[in-house]
Amino acid sequence: QAYNCLIHFYKRFKMRFSQIRFSASSIAKLEATSKPKCDLSPASCKVVPCCMKGLFNYSAQPAVLAEVESCVWSRVMDYSKYRPIPLSIENFISHGEDSTPRISYNFLRQEVPTRLAAVLLEFNFLPPILQKQALIQAVRDEHLETFEDLLAFPDNPSDEDLESFDEALLNIRLRHADTEQKMAEAVMDMKFELIDQKLEVDNGLETAVHYFLDRLYITKISVRMLINQHLYVHGANLANPSHVGQIDPHCDVLAVVMKAYSRAARLCDQQYGTHPEIKLVSSNRAEASDDPILFAYVPSHLHHMCFEIFKNSMRATVEKSKEGEMSNLEVMVSKTDADITIKLSDLAGGIPRSQISNLFKYMYTTAGRVGKAHADAVKSSSTLPLAGLGYGLPLSRLYARYFQGDLDISSMHGVGTDCFIYLRSMQDKAPEQIPVFSKNTSKKYREKTIVLQGDWTGQER
Repeated sequence: QAYNCLIHFYKRFKMRFSQIRFSASSIAKLEATSKPKCDLSPASCKVVPCCMKGLFNYSAQPAVLAEVESCVWSRVMDYSKYRPIPLSIENFISHGEDSTPRISYNFLRQEVPTRLAAVLLEFNFLPPILQKQALIQAVRDEHLETFEDLLAFPDNPSDEDLESFDEALLNIRLRHADTEQKMAEAVMDMKFELIDQKLEVDNGLETAVHYFLDRLYITKISVRMLINQHLYVHGANLANPSHVGQIDPHCDVLAVVMKAYSRAARLCDQQYGTHPEIKLVSSNRAEASDDPILFAYVPSHLHHMCFEIFKNSMRATVEKSKEGEMSNLEVMVSKTDADITIKLSDLAGGIPRSQISNLFKYMYTTAGRVGKAHADAVKSSSTLPLAGLGYGLPLSRLYARYFQGDLDISSMHGVGTDCFIYLRSMQDKAPEQIPVFSKNTSKKYREKTIVLQGDWTGQER
């Protein structure tokens, strides 16, 4: 009888416990559905605690960046869910030869806001000390204005809409022309503010800012590429007759290199009164050895990369020549079935190994430590200086990586420096490399902001 009573008690307890557990789970589900969702806007986030408050060195205070109207921000959120469509150089050429203004209109009206939406969200992940810089607010608002301008156009455009669209693209291109300069000034202003407060720029803050700037700048490069292709193919901009938009299907690498060298030499003459000579050799292993090295590419992108490298090499070479005879710059261009490699070498004394990693940081300049006086002089200068605010090499690397290439530097301290530009030979193997916003993006910023303690002793190089 005692055993039967125990069994009866156990069954009643089990039934009662399952009812309680079901009731608790129902309440939890109800609370989850009624809980407000974060819209990634710290100024209006209703989630407690806000998901962005958990980010080390980040703030969810409403006064950092001005709040955006909810109707506009909801559209930004909607477009951030779309995945951007990367185009290869082959796609750009095919589109330029076969598409119509209406097809290009429909693609850009969807694609450009998609690419901008990701960047707009990521402005909220920046450290507060950078967010509060006036130029950051200005750049964010310019991107938001472009986003709204494009979405204002109808799905089915009339001929007048197509003309207005071209005018809007011209204004957009002009609006974002100085984005790099504004961001460089904002980053430097942040750096000087930290110095004034006797604080150091820790590695976590610098890494997070670098990550954002890489994504912002390559988005700008990609959007400008889309706009230029439309305007040069379908708009009023006059393209070179042999080009498809801004792409030269038979870009002469050596000719572009020499053009960049000549421009840097003129700049060097203005500052130093002299410049080093150049020795140029090439090797074509993809076709006949004596054939010129040609491939489909954007000449202006290649010119930008070479010009920045020549600027640095010339300045170092001329300053080194004060100790003796001036050495020449040497350039080697090689083409294979897979890659085109451009090697630019100087004998200007090289760079210490401990400084190599700094060359591609936005807060570093090859001219050395940037003081406020130098930064102000660069901003007010009417001519392009040989040493600027420290974003020439990082931007050049982004231009190389945009179509799946790369830019790297190797140096022998005391002797000289070799800089390598790697580009894809085949146009179908060179799709755009553009950032994608996802649920993991905020996690990336959090991880990059945290300064982890090393697990090795004597880590200094």
